[in-house]
This record gives sequence, C-alpha cells and structure tokens, in this order.
Amino acid sequence: MRTLLFACAAIALVAGGFTWDKPWMWGLGLLVGLGAMLGDSDPVKLDGRDQGTETSMGVRRMRNRGL
Repeated sequence: MRTLLFACAAIALVAGGFTWDKPWMWGLGLLVGLGAMLGDSDPVKLDGRDQGTETSMGVRRMRNRGL
C-alpha cells in the first residue's frame, strides 16, 4: 500500500511539474518514484527451499523418469 501511495505522489508531482512548468517538481517526482521502486520490501524467497511438496530433488527425479 505504501508503494502505491508513493507511486501516486510521484505521478502527481511529475504531472504538476509539467502543468506549472516547474522543473524541480519533475525531479522531485522522479526521486519519489525511484524511492517507491527501491523501497518496496516484498519478502520473496529466492532460494527455493519453501518446504513445498516438490523439492528440487523430486523435480530432478521426475525429469529423469520422463514424466
């Protein structure tokens, strides 16, 4: 929700900068947008060990059997 709020604020700042011809508002909007993208902290597991039903070893066995 916080990312969406920051993205909307960035869009509003950039649009306001174009409307009123204020370059500093464009820059501020771009900085807020960059902060929204980099500040997003979604907990994504990258190691693949989520204790699911299909482990990497199980997937390897299925591929070797031709399933």
